[in-house]
Amino acid sequence: MMNYPARKAFYQKYIVHTKRLAIAFLLFGLLGIFFPSFFGLTVAAFVGWLLFFSGIYAGYTTYQTDKTSIWGWLKSLLLIITGILMILNPHLGTSALAILMAVYLFVDSALNFMLGFNLKPAINKVWPFLNGVVSAILGVIFLLYAPNPLYSSWLLGLYVGISLLFDAIMMYQLSRGADKIYVEELIVEE
Repeated sequence: MMNYPARKAFYQKYIVHTKRLAIAFLLFGLLGIFFPSFFGLTVAAFVGWLLFFSGIYAGYTTYQTDKTSIWGWLKSLLLIITGILMILNPHLGTSALAILMAVYLFVDSALNFMLGFNLKPAINKVWPFLNGVVSAILGVIFLLYAPNPLYSSWLLGLYVGISLLFDAIMMYQLSRGADKIYVEELIVEE
């Protein structure tokens, strides 16, 4: 097999980095499950900071390219104000983020199903499908309960934590499946 060393290096890197990412997702997932309100508000505040800095950069870009663009300045101002409001009071944005989270979970579900259909037979194909089902269920729950501002931060933290936990399990299982392929190719090669 002519490309064996490149595939060997790929599998070695894939296995190591996927397991590291699985550990990080596991830790963040557990944080979200055990401290859901804190995690939800942290996510909302993080998005607030992203909007704030995006607004500053949009204003800088408008200044550099077209100082007379009312729409450029308006977009920058809107991003900055929205970011500041979410930073100062993250509860304001948690309902909107919860609905965006539902969209993310539906997309994540679809991508996991596509991943499951495209994996080699030797890899643990059941995990992407299971992760896709869990993401779809979480997306439905978000759509049903997230508009209530009292529950949105709790929902956001808890369900992001659950989703990250299942992502961690899936990634770990996929790395184990890649490990099996790697070992099988070593045996075939010898």
